[in-house]
Amino acid sequence: MDTRDTRERIIEKAEELGRLLAQTPEYAYMQSANRELGDDREATELLNRLRHLQESLIASVERGEDPPAEERAEYEELQEKIQTTSRYQALISSQANFDKLMERVHRSIGAGIRKGEESRIILPS
Repeated sequence: MDTRDTRERIIEKAEELGRLLAQTPEYAYMQSANRELGDDREATELLNRLRHLQESLIASVERGEDPPAEERAEYEELQEKIQTTSRYQALISSQANFDKLMERVHRSIGAGIRKGEESRIILPS
């Protein structure tokens, strides 16, 4: 089997893996939680304001300035407020569960690579 065929098979397997991941309960729950948070107008407004403040705080630091105390306080207050919403917590929980699945996938790929290294030497064509 030449290198091109091997690469094509790898890409095909990766696409198949992606399709299978999209069918898992972890992925479905994460997508649902993301949609529910996005549909929550108040939460969306909080997140948008939080992002805006974050950008402003980062810009201050990049300019070598101390971010304004009132912006830091507002950022912390908004962060605390959004983190206590049930929809945000559901999203974070679902992301953590999907991340655990992806970590298992990553470890399995690593195990496959190690087995491949031990099995045979592939010489370039």
